[in-house]
Amino acid sequence: MSKAILGIDGGGTKTHAILVDLDGKILATAANGGANWERIGIEAVGKSLDELIGAALSSAKISREDIVASTLALAGIDWPEDETLFAPVIQGLGLSGRCTLVNDSVAALYAGIPDGIGCVSIAGTGGKSAGSDGEQTVQTMGMQLGEGGGAGQLVELALDSIARAHHGTAAKTTMYSSIPKAAGFDDPEVFFIAIARGRVRLDESLAPLIFDLASGGDVAALDVVNRVAKQHAIDVYGIATRLTFQTKPITVIRAGGLHTAGCTVFDATFEAEVKQLLGNAQVKTLDVAPVFGAVIHSAHKYFTTLPENFSSNLLAQARKVDL
Repeated sequence: MSKAILGIDGGGTKTHAILVDLDGKILATAANGGANWERIGIEAVGKSLDELIGAALSSAKISREDIVASTLALAGIDWPEDETLFAPVIQGLGLSGRCTLVNDSVAALYAGIPDGIGCVSIAGTGGKSAGSDGEQTVQTMGMQLGEGGGAGQLVELALDSIARAHHGTAAKTTMYSSIPKAAGFDDPEVFFIAIARGRVRLDESLAPLIFDLASGGDVAALDVVNRVAKQHAIDVYGIATRLTFQTKPITVIRAGGLHTAGCTVFDATFEAEVKQLLGNAQVKTLDVAPVFGAVIHSAHKYFTTLPENFSSNLLAQARKVDL
């Protein structure tokens, strides 16, 4: 039977798995729901991962014993104690001894930089920044405390902005009426009453509206988008500083929905801030699914030296695969 390397990337809403052979050729792919244990519980994550791996193995017509290395890159793996927490899950998956557990930001890092040396900024449903200098890997906490919080933070700041407008401490722009209308309310005050009484909860689905308003020149939306973009850039600077990259050339990978939405305001502000803080930075937007980075990370753990053609073969296929 074929020896296989497994990579899994699990976020808040969707999880991808890819099995490849030792040349980097894709054997099978599979996908299912979210795998953030902080949202759905560790038992649910374990069951979901087991089903996902089973589906990929069935498609590839191989068994778990054929998996020689695996990386599970999961949202919510933020602290060393999380590895201990997940040890029974990994054992239950039949991957003990050949499985590495990392935060999903690490998958995005390796997908954009196959040697894993550089920084990554995740701005999706939430936010996370991470980086590696080849000797150590560091990351932000992913708690929206002192760091960018992705679409969730964007919506929170927009709500705060229109609340200030309602109080008369900020100007009422188009965003003041657009957000309540998007939530089904014509009257902003009725909207705020519903928020206060817990009858409505805004979620990350409002992010495209805020981006559109900013792109159209809405002053309040511009302020919100610029604040979030700058904070994500500052987070990258913090990671680079911890890794002593301040004066060295560094590649910064952008990943997640906010980074890939094509909002020129967000993009320009983020890149300008990064380059102001890190003059030697090269900024790139991830153009393949992060799960391919999980595979590359796993391959680094298996091979003494990663074969030159492994990453090139894999990433060439990655741009043709619709996950």
